[in-house]
Amino acid sequence: MQSVADGTGRSVYLDIEFGYVYGTCREVMMPIEIGAVVYRPEDDEVCYAGEQFRYDVGVEIWKKVTDPCGRTVGVSTTVANMARGEYGLRYDHSFRIADAGVPGAREAARNAFVDLRLFMESVLVPGEIRDVVVFAADMERRAFRAAEVPLDGCALVDLQREIRRRLAMKQVLSLDRLARLIDFRADDSAVASAHFHYPVPEEYRHLLSPHRGMGDAVRTFLLAREFEENLPELEARVRALMDACESEG
Repeated sequence: MQSVADGTGRSVYLDIEFGYVYGTCREVMMPIEIGAVVYRPEDDEVCYAGEQFRYDVGVEIWKKVTDPCGRTVGVSTTVANMARGEYGLRYDHSFRIADAGVPGAREAARNAFVDLRLFMESVLVPGEIRDVVVFAADMERRAFRAAEVPLDGCALVDLQREIRRRLAMKQVLSLDRLARLIDFRADDSAVASAHFHYPVPEEYRHLLSPHRGMGDAVRTFLLAREFEENLPELEARVRALMDACESEG
């Protein structure tokens, strides 16, 4: 995990991916992956930090399926075991773990939340970070409470709600749709949007796909840059999308 360099007034853009322990009827939830982008406005530079919380339990990976207007139209579900490197396993909604396995599942979840707190403490160096920016903050807010993450002196900013508020929209748009509106793209060495371009260290380049911790942290960062620096153009694209969606019913 890469540590944050010295500085003041910086912002952290992050995404936490969560999973329910498979077979617990969604009663046991744990963080499974986190990605963070730390932006240094003084020199327009970024640094990255990321971690997977690997425990030998099956976790349910729930992904929203959205239509071209950003509306949720369904959910796809698979199972993963992070410790064993097993992903995309078939999900059976009727599966239940044995009662004897529940304490182990809860212990794994508790340990994962401890890992989350340690990660956040390494990033939120006192006096250096001003804002913690996420896209749709409900899950992160719950996770920070569960992990007892100290946010002293930092504001937790929900970028999805900020965009909705600033543009006076009736509904929120998904990160998937907004990323397309800013022309987000990632290649073998960098990430970019309509007006911004930043290199990515080699160790993080394989983590940039959507719905991964680092991938969504980077998309949130570039969306925030476009929102802050090029709002009229972003608003025009959003309005065009909304008009098209309304005309389609």
